[in-house]
Amino acid sequence: METNDEIVLELFDTKTKEPRKYKLLDIVNYEDKEYVVLLEKGSLEKQVEVFKVKHSKDKTATMYEPEKDNYVITQVYETFKEKYQQNYPDRIKFED
Repeated sequence: METNDEIVLELFDTKTKEPRKYKLLDIVNYEDKEYVVLLEKGSLEKQVEVFKVKHSKDKTATMYEPEKDNYVITQVYETFKEKYQQNYPDRIKFED
């Protein structure tokens, strides 16, 4: 029996004013900050995107801000890759 354990986030793109759907691949902590590694659903590029997670002061809302710092993106992505290569070596193949 196959299960669908996929988590999909719908985020509003402020540039295009359109919602975009992303598959949540992982949550990564880096330098005491939380990031999500996402893959846009339906995208032909199959390129992951890294967003910084921001919570409201009362923790009732969560916002996702695209990370702009290439160094941080690389570090978060490398952490994600290491984790998945250790836990799922036959499931995910990474291309650099």
